[in-house]
Amino acid sequence: MKSLKANKLKEKVIDNGFCSGCGVCTATKLSPFKMSLTKNGNYQPIVEDVNLLDSNVVCPFGSNDYDETIIAKEKFQNTKDIKFDTQIGYYKKLYAGHVNEGTFREKGSSGGSISWLCVYLLENNIVDFVVHVKESVSEGVMYQYAISSNSNQVNKGAKSRYYPITMEGVLKKIEEIEGKYIVIGVPCFIKGINLIKNEVQLFKERIIFTAAIFCGHLKTTHYLESIISQFNITKSEVKTFDFRHKIKGRIASDYGTKIITKGGSSQIKLNSEIFGTNWGLGLFKLKACDYCDDVIGETADISFGDAWLPDYIEEYLGTNVIVTRNAQLDKIITDAISRGEVNYNLLSPEHLYQSQAGGFRHRREGLKHRLAKAIEKNEWVPKKRVLPKKEKNSKRRKIYENRILLQEKSFKTNNYTKIDLLKNELSALIKDNQKLNNKSLLKRAINKVRRYLIK
Repeated sequence: MKSLKANKLKEKVIDNGFCSGCGVCTATKLSPFKMSLTKNGNYQPIVEDVNLLDSNVVCPFGSNDYDETIIAKEKFQNTKDIKFDTQIGYYKKLYAGHVNEGTFREKGSSGGSISWLCVYLLENNIVDFVVHVKESVSEGVMYQYAISSNSNQVNKGAKSRYYPITMEGVLKKIEEIEGKYIVIGVPCFIKGINLIKNEVQLFKERIIFTAAIFCGHLKTTHYLESIISQFNITKSEVKTFDFRHKIKGRIASDYGTKIITKGGSSQIKLNSEIFGTNWGLGLFKLKACDYCDDVIGETADISFGDAWLPDYIEEYLGTNVIVTRNAQLDKIITDAISRGEVNYNLLSPEHLYQSQAGGFRHRREGLKHRLAKAIEKNEWVPKKRVLPKKEKNSKRRKIYENRILLQEKSFKTNNYTKIDLLKNELSALIKDNQKLNNKSLLKRAINKVRRYLIK
């Protein structure tokens, strides 16, 4: 099933909190929906015209029988030298490395590869437009999807934005402006793009490439507001905000947050010093993210992530891992390697998995348990590629259930800018999380040996 009735989408996905805010449900003909920012700081469709609830729409969490593996197989099975791995899906080649030329690496979150590729595609007239997230021009919204048509505009969209966004507005612009597009997004958004391309011929003709960003989970607006409050400034004072400020002398994952105010002052804090930035806690996370099984963007023509691996973690400027599935994009990369524009090495599937091991565990093993728990409560859940199954290991089971409580409590809290109250509200759950995740010295040593054995 590629599409479904809008009333079913509302009843199952939206009303049960499984929307990730992508906005593709607004892009089909006669859709009754428009996107709106909720009080919890996430985008969600609302019904604009009840008379259209019988119309067909698409949704990455509603199109149950048309999953990521099926989409990827249809797209890539005839690609020369394509391979399939049960963990990472279809791939042509896997790389790790960074961009050598220009300031792409310096100005990007990781190795600079996404911006470099987008600029290459524009300058060689392979695409006309890049669709990606940039600073917002809308009042009260920090970031939004926008369209870039030159290198300067692309570079302004570099860096990660841990902030809710929707594609509703930019999909309308793609319909209005003729040209060839590449769309950058997290895995569920890219799945949504593939669904809308199957439903609407115009999108199929104009969106010629998709690029996915590996995703841990999506945040609400309250995540950013919580961080700002710890800098003792107001949101209205912020001019620029850098979620991942690179700090020389520190490992790649030990980055900071940098804020420049409209008055010209600059503040930098290590993320380890900012409450709520521990990604493993999943504070201000969307519920949908706990029911997603795509870590690396399996339906995209190319995917980019961080090389959280022993060989690369010391590089404070950052290193990308890259998954190619499209032959044309892979050739662009191999040609760039030969010219010395990028420094990429081939990577094994085992290394790629290891670079995102925590995400895969949470989205596969943990997802099985979450599905089983929800079904036990007689709750509706989206159909996923893993089957519901309760976790037998008591410690892992408690870890997964603790994360559910942390997500639910932080998502609905009103204390997101009152840090002392927020800490008090979440302290018991965070303490439990820390105890459950505290590894013995022996286990840490064993894991360290394992990581180096796959090198």
